[in-house]
Amino acid sequence: MDVPPPVANALTLDWTFGFSGDVHSLASHDRTAIFYTSSHTGIIYDYKAKTQQLLQGHCNKITSTVISPDKKWIATADSGPDNVIVIWDSISGTPVKTIFNPHQNGVAALAISSDSMCLASLSQVDDVGEQELSLWEWTVDNEGALYTSVVPGVVSSSSAHTAVSFDPADHRVIVTNGPHKVTFWTWESFQLKPYNPVLSKRDGGVLQSSTLISSIFLPDTTLAVTSTTSGDLILWDAVPQQERQEDEDDDPANVPEFVDTNPLKSMVKSIRLSEGQISFLGTTMDKYLVVAGEDGCVRFYDFSLRIMAWYEDLNAGPVTSVSFASNAPSSIDDSASDFVCPDFVVGTSTSYIIGVECALFQEIEPENRRGAVLVQGIGDHAPCIAAHPTMDRLVIGVADGTLQLWDFMTRTLLMVQDLMSEGGVKQRPQSCQFDASGRALALGMTSGMLKLSDPDSLQEMASFANGDMPITTIRFSPDSSWLAYADTANYVYVLNFAIVEEAPQPEDDDASAERSAPTATWNYVGRIKSHTKAITGLEFTVREDGRLAMVSVAEDRTLVEYDLSEATPETGIKLRGEPTKIEQVAIPTACMWHPLLGGDFEDRVVTANNEFKFKQWNADNKSCRRTSLCPTYGGPLTSLQTIPAINPERNQFGPSPYVVYSTAEKVIGIVKIPFDGNPHKAMGLIAHPTAISSITVSGDGRFVISAGGEDRCVNIWQISTGTLDRKYEEAAAKAEGLGSAEMYSELIDEETKNDLIDFFYYAQLRTQGEDSMEERKITGLVALSELPNLVRSLGYYPSEEECAAMIAEVYYAKFTETGETCDTIDLDTFIKLYVNHRGIFGTSKSEIEDAFANLGAGDGRFSWGKLVEMLKSKGEAITEEDLKNIMKALTGGGEGMNPATLMDAGVFSDKILGFDEENGEGVEEAKAFDETGLTDLQV
Repeated sequence: MDVPPPVANALTLDWTFGFSGDVHSLASHDRTAIFYTSSHTGIIYDYKAKTQQLLQGHCNKITSTVISPDKKWIATADSGPDNVIVIWDSISGTPVKTIFNPHQNGVAALAISSDSMCLASLSQVDDVGEQELSLWEWTVDNEGALYTSVVPGVVSSSSAHTAVSFDPADHRVIVTNGPHKVTFWTWESFQLKPYNPVLSKRDGGVLQSSTLISSIFLPDTTLAVTSTTSGDLILWDAVPQQERQEDEDDDPANVPEFVDTNPLKSMVKSIRLSEGQISFLGTTMDKYLVVAGEDGCVRFYDFSLRIMAWYEDLNAGPVTSVSFASNAPSSIDDSASDFVCPDFVVGTSTSYIIGVECALFQEIEPENRRGAVLVQGIGDHAPCIAAHPTMDRLVIGVADGTLQLWDFMTRTLLMVQDLMSEGGVKQRPQSCQFDASGRALALGMTSGMLKLSDPDSLQEMASFANGDMPITTIRFSPDSSWLAYADTANYVYVLNFAIVEEAPQPEDDDASAERSAPTATWNYVGRIKSHTKAITGLEFTVREDGRLAMVSVAEDRTLVEYDLSEATPETGIKLRGEPTKIEQVAIPTACMWHPLLGGDFEDRVVTANNEFKFKQWNADNKSCRRTSLCPTYGGPLTSLQTIPAINPERNQFGPSPYVVYSTAEKVIGIVKIPFDGNPHKAMGLIAHPTAISSITVSGDGRFVISAGGEDRCVNIWQISTGTLDRKYEEAAAKAEGLGSAEMYSELIDEETKNDLIDFFYYAQLRTQGEDSMEERKITGLVALSELPNLVRSLGYYPSEEECAAMIAEVYYAKFTETGETCDTIDLDTFIKLYVNHRGIFGTSKSEIEDAFANLGAGDGRFSWGKLVEMLKSKGEAITEEDLKNIMKALTGGGEGMNPATLMDAGVFSDKILGFDEENGEGVEEAKAFDETGLTDLQV
C-alpha cells in the first residue's frame, strides 16, 4: 500500500469561493476549463469535473491577467509591495517564469503579443507620479525589461493609462489609453516610441466628454477602436500622407515612423453602440468585433460595425469580460443565420461566470438564451462566515444583504436568502454564528438587529432589535442555552433559550380557559455597557466545576466576567466582580478560554494583545499566570479558535491542543498549546492580500475557512497538525543536549545571548555576596529577587507590576501540578522567560510624545519641576533617591536640572534618554522584528 507523502504545510489551500477580475476560456475539443482569479490566487477550473487548480505565488491582489492566443500560457500580475508578473503553464498550472518587482508600485494592465513571445505592462501609479510602459521578452533569460518608456502626459493616478493591447498583425505596435487620451506605440527602432494622435477640437471634445475604457486593434486592418463609459465606440484609422504633411502641429522629431501595416492614426468617428458603459472589447475569428458592458449584453459586429448577433438575455449583471473557446465554431442552422462563433464564457461584475453556446442565438424563448452558470462568486464583500458544527455547510454573509449557504465539500450553492426586516428594509449582515447543536443560526446586522434563522431553510425564527449599532461578535454557550453578542457601542447583550408557559386566553369570559402547552423560545435578558472602548473578545465556557462562565475583553484594557446565574429579564445582567485591569500599556485584541487538556486543572482566560503577547489569567482571582510570545507573522492576533478533535472515549469532538488564529490583515496560522513562545510551535501564511474579516473552523476540525472581506473571497484551508509537529520535533532534535532554551536562540542575537549568560552568572555571585571570601558555589540557580535586575541589565525595563508578574509566573509554575512553589530560576528557564516577556518593539519617540500628551501637556511641553512631581506621584511613583540615581546614570550629573526648564518629548528623548535622532532604539528593534517576522511567512 502506497503511503501518501507528508503535507508540506500545516495549512494547505483546498478550495476558493469567489471571482474577481477577468475570466478566460481554456476550453477546446478535449478540455472544459476556464481561468479566473479570486483575490491573490489564480484558478484553473474544470467546470465538468468540478476541480480547481490553484495558482499561488502572489502576495497582493491580482490586478491583471492575460492568456496567449493558443491557450498555452497564462500571465498574472499584481500591484503593491513585492509585486510580480508570473507566467504559468495552463495545463500543469506550474510557474515557468517569474518577474520580480517589474514596477515600483506594481502592474495596472498587462497584454501578450499574438506570437506569445512578448508581454507589455503598464505600471501602477500612486496619487502623484509618472507611469511606465515596459516590454518584456519573457522567453529570454533577461534580468529586466527589453524596453521601458514613460507614458506621456501622466502625472498622477487620475490621468494614468489603464489598458494596453498589442496589434495582432504586428506585435511591434501597441496601443494604450487613459481616461481621456489614447497613445500608440512602436518599438521597431529599438526603443518604445509613443505617438498621441493630433485631434481636432471636435474630436478632442469627444474624448473629454466621457471616460475611455479600453482600446484594441482590429485584425488585418489599419483600424483601432476605443470604448467609453457613455457607450460610444471611437474609431481610429490611418492618417493619409497628405494630411500628415499638412499638419503644422506635428513635430517630425517627435513623430515615430510607424510600420507600413500600422501607419499613424487619427480619429475617424464616434458611434453610439450601447446605452451604458462598454466594459469589454474583443475580436473573434478575425472578423467579428465583440462588445459587452454595463447593460449585460454581448453583441457581435463585423468590422464595418454592422450588427451580426446579440445575446441580451443572460440576466447576470454588467459584463466585464468575454473569452472564446479554441475549438471550432459551434454548428447552427445556417438557414436561419450566417453567424457562427466558438462557444464563450462571460464574466460579470456581480461575480457570475456564464457559459454561452453560440447556438443560443437561435433560441426563441428568453429563458433558453441565458446560458449556464459555471461559477457563482460573492457579489459584495463578505464581513462574516460561519461553519455548521455537525455538517459540511458554510454560511457566508454578504454586504449586499444576502446570505449564501454552501456545501463546502461538494462545492454546491444550496441557497441564497435575502435578508429583509418586517418593513421590507434590507438588512446587511456583520456577524454570524451557529449554535453548538446546529439548530439555530444567529445573524448580527449593521442596523443592530439580531436575527435567529433556521440553519436549513435560512428562514427567520425570531428577531431582536435592542440596539442600533453594528453587531460585531456573536457567541453561543456550549450547551446552546445562552447567546451573547456585542456591538460597536460597547454593549453586551444576552439572550436565554428557556421554556415559557403562555398565560391562558379567556374566551367568552370563560375563566376556566385551559393554559397553553409550554414552549421553548429565545428570550431577551438584557444588556450592559461593561466596557468603555471597543470589545475585542467575548467567550463562553463550562468551568471545571460545571458552572457556565462568560468573559469579555476590550480596548479599555479590562477583563470582565458576567454572572449568568443571576441574569434574568427582571434583574438584567450583572457582573461577577469588578472589571479587572489586565494591561498597563498594551491593548487586548482577542481572547479565548484555555482548553482543559490532560493534566490541566486550572481554568484560565487567554488574551492576546497588540504587543504580540499571550497572557493567561486565572479565572477566579484574575492573576496573570503566564506571559508568552504570540506568533509574530503580520500584525497582532484578532481571533483565536481551538481546532476540534475526536474524543475516542466519548466518541465526540472536543478541544485539541491546536489553536487557529488570524490577524487583522493578511495572515492566518496555527499555534500549539501550551503557549510557551516556542517559534517552532507556530506557523502563519498569507491567506488574503488585505483585511481578514472572519475565520471559522469546520465542526470536524479538518478545515479552517477564511473570508477576505473586501476581496470578495472565501478560502478553505485543509489542516495538517502533523506537519507542525514534525517541524517542532526536527527543531527539538537539533537542540538535543543543548538545553531546551536553544530552540529560542533564533529570537535573540549572539551578543545578547552572551551578555545574558554573563549576567546570569554574575547574579549568582551577587546572591552569595560580591565581597564574600568564602568558596564560590555555582548552583546554576538565581534567586527570583534578582529577576528585575537581570532583565533590566539586558535592556528590557519592565514596570514594577510586570516584574511582579514575572516572579509570580516562575514561583507558581508547578503549583497546580505539585502544590509546590519555586523561589529560584535556572538559566534555561530565564532565557525563555526573557524572550517571552521582553518587548518586541523598543520605546519610540512617538510613544514618548503620546505619553506627554496623556499627562496633559497642552502645547507638548512641561517644566522640569512639574514633570519631576508627576514622576514622583503618578503611576508607579519613583522615590526622590531613585530619581537622583536615575538622572545621574542618564546625564552624568548629580544635581539634576533647573525646575523652570521647559521640556518637550523631543528634548526628553534626546537629552535625557539619549535616543539617536534618526535611528532610535525603538526604530531599530521594530525594523529587526519586521524582517524576522515575515521571513518565514508562507504565501
